[in-house]
Amino acid sequence: MHALLALPPPVCPVSLAISAEGACRVIASIAFLIPNLVPGGAERVVATLAEALARDFRTHIFLVPGGLRHYQPAGVTLHEIDYTEAGIMAACTRLGIDLVFDHYHWDAAHVRLMAGLAGQGLPVVLTEHNAFHYPLFQWVRQGQRDREAWFVERYDHYRRFAAVTVLTEDARRRFARHLDNLCHIPNPLPYEVAAPGASAGVQAVPGREVLNVSSFFKPAKRLDLLYQAFARLHRADPEARLCIVGEADWLADHWLQAASGLPPGAVRLAGCSSRVADHYARAAVLALTSEIEGQPMVLLEAAHHGLPQVAFDLPGLADQVIEGETGHLVPFGDVEAFAARLGEVLADPARARRMGLAARETVRQRFDPGAVLARWHGLIATIGREGRLTSTLEPAPEEASDRFWQDHWARAARPAEAPALPKVSFLVPLYDTEDLLGRCLDSIRRQTLRDFECIVVDDGSPGDAEAAFCAAAKEDGRFRLIRHDANRGLYQARSTAAAAARGLYLAHVDSDDYIHPRFAEILFNEALMTGAEIVECRAVELQPDGEALSFNPRLRPGLAEGEEAARAFFSHSLRNVVWNKLYSRDLWRRTPHHQEITRSLTICEDLLRNALIFAECRRYAAVEDGLYFYCRRAVSVVRGGDLDRLVEKLGDVVFSYDTAMAYMQGPDRALRLRQLAARRQTDIDWYVGEYLDRTAPETVAAGLAVRRAAGDDAGHLARVAHALAARGAQESR
Repeated sequence: MHALLALPPPVCPVSLAISAEGACRVIASIAFLIPNLVPGGAERVVATLAEALARDFRTHIFLVPGGLRHYQPAGVTLHEIDYTEAGIMAACTRLGIDLVFDHYHWDAAHVRLMAGLAGQGLPVVLTEHNAFHYPLFQWVRQGQRDREAWFVERYDHYRRFAAVTVLTEDARRRFARHLDNLCHIPNPLPYEVAAPGASAGVQAVPGREVLNVSSFFKPAKRLDLLYQAFARLHRADPEARLCIVGEADWLADHWLQAASGLPPGAVRLAGCSSRVADHYARAAVLALTSEIEGQPMVLLEAAHHGLPQVAFDLPGLADQVIEGETGHLVPFGDVEAFAARLGEVLADPARARRMGLAARETVRQRFDPGAVLARWHGLIATIGREGRLTSTLEPAPEEASDRFWQDHWARAARPAEAPALPKVSFLVPLYDTEDLLGRCLDSIRRQTLRDFECIVVDDGSPGDAEAAFCAAAKEDGRFRLIRHDANRGLYQARSTAAAAARGLYLAHVDSDDYIHPRFAEILFNEALMTGAEIVECRAVELQPDGEALSFNPRLRPGLAEGEEAARAFFSHSLRNVVWNKLYSRDLWRRTPHHQEITRSLTICEDLLRNALIFAECRRYAAVEDGLYFYCRRAVSVVRGGDLDRLVEKLGDVVFSYDTAMAYMQGPDRALRLRQLAARRQTDIDWYVGEYLDRTAPETVAAGLAVRRAAGDDAGHLARVAHALAARGAQESR
């Protein structure tokens, strides 16, 4: 639990005392509604105001049952009550509450409830902590269908309150179009710091640290944009460092660093801290990359500590950041401009110090605690005298920015749009399996890891691939279809998909198979936490009759360095398929020769690909979970076909092994060549045996005769003839 630093005495004690005295004739006991007192902006403001007003009023805070208590404001009594009509009215009656300050505006059902109580005579002041457009943002970000209607409906409820307070000039101008009980009261500076000096939070020579104070668990903070901007800065200034204070997600940090190309050590996660002032004192500039804010307290705090700030130019932030004087406001989403502004601040310490001091003076003038407290006392006095505030604020005319921000948030985070930075790219080759594509894509859509893309390659399929894709993708923008003008084979289909992929990791899923809902989540997390470039899971082999077998029972979960993993692969301890694995995009593209192969391979293409990639892999990991479902079919590219098809298969086998052997390098080359040669013969024997097992001997003999007469490949035909003769001799014995 953290004690709150008290506000200083009011600036105008005489006039304030008169206001307070007038208010106290009617209003003696007040209550704040906030579900929890966690270390958030709204909660910190509630604690600050409650403690300040407790000097003149009996002050209470109503939390929900079990509500968290990070703060304990001096002179304020905390209660846990049910946020229901009966619970709130009972608490107000029991404690003799004369005025309620409601800070739980983001919950529409609660606002409706409080408007009903206001209609019954309970004086309520609602405080809007967010921007005017916030309900529209929630509607898009959270997929709440009623939020667009709530954007208009809220005015009917807000008019019932004794007053509605807003934090910024932008919100005041926009709300004034709809409300006549509006009051503009900004949040005050939360605490005092010492005068500028070597130890006062304003460095004599600023360092090279960029500070961000936010939470990984609040998507609106857009830390992905912060990492992208900082990565650009770091490439130009390798000495720059980023420190993030607040709720940390180390897994997300790993992902964002990898996606942005940041080296180890460039970013430091400080986690939650009760000594945020120490971080302000050490930093050179504050970076805020949110996509929506009300009046962010971090900007006030940073300015109060003499830090210049760089932020995206959101509605309302011009109240706190003066472009070019106290910091910089950058068009939203322009990470290049954001990085450039950060670089300018770091490159000129003297100018940065001047901007920091100007920022400190600006927030002291605009957000002085005594002046802000005087506004609250004046509002209480007005409600005490008149029962309801009647404002005469000038409304803003309709502006182009209204449509800009509404369109912006309508585009943002739509589930049907592909993520800007997909974590995993699913690559699905399609040939003559349209009837099974729906099952495959549905298993991808149901992934618990949502930040993915899926690329389906129609490899000249004889069926209606586009219709099958549209029916399976269901207008989900994360799925896209690429078409080959003719059949190029499985190898080329995978190469086409991989070349178009934007994800940090690649996952191959055959269109007649499917995956577990946590396939991507488990393999992706394992890759990030271990630094593995290939992560493999167990697979389940489903036979045509429904029997389930373990596909790779010899898999040993755990971590292996590159050489160890390569030895395991070439010794056949690891299965050579690509579809139960996650591959680092960097590794995939670090071995370009496997992407340059143009032969139309459908058999043994996994072996060729993996032989080249495992030879370059730096770290490999395997997980215990069976997450891939390999579905055997009676007829597939592996099984079935006549003698002509068998010859094609054998040609693919020989080509794949010979090409892999041609690329082998390094001290283990001789051993790997022997291992590959042995596996090549095993595969040849298997395909020939599979053909002989299902084909009558006389049919085989007739086919051989026809092919020999045509002058076809004698080598492959000789293998079949030899195997047929050996089988006949064995049966005669």
